Amino acid sequence: MPIYEYACRACGAEFEKFQRQIGADAPPCESCGDIEQVERLIARTAFIKDEKTKMREMHPKYAKMVDAAWEKASRNDPLSKTRFAPLVDSGKRVQDAS
Repeated sequence: MPIYEYACRACGAEFEKFQRQIGADAPPCESCGDIEQVERLIARTAFIKDEKTKMREMHPKYAKMVDAAWEKASRNDPLSKTRFAPLVDSGKRVQDAS
């Protein structure tokens, strides 16, 4: 069952309600009981940022810390001393790759 968000224009209260039908009438306000001034809200949405976006928006202070850790890790990486070295990531930050 979908959860719908409602707001009452009479008292300003906001509440959520489970409803089976999409076109069902708005429920009475949970605070004041008014039926006439309750309207369904457009639900807020959220999105998850991908790693490239997170790295691009990273504060410069933390970007330097990531660079230092990456440099240290790439020097100690056993793959960098093998014939697979060209396949290993270059160690550049996503910000620098664009």
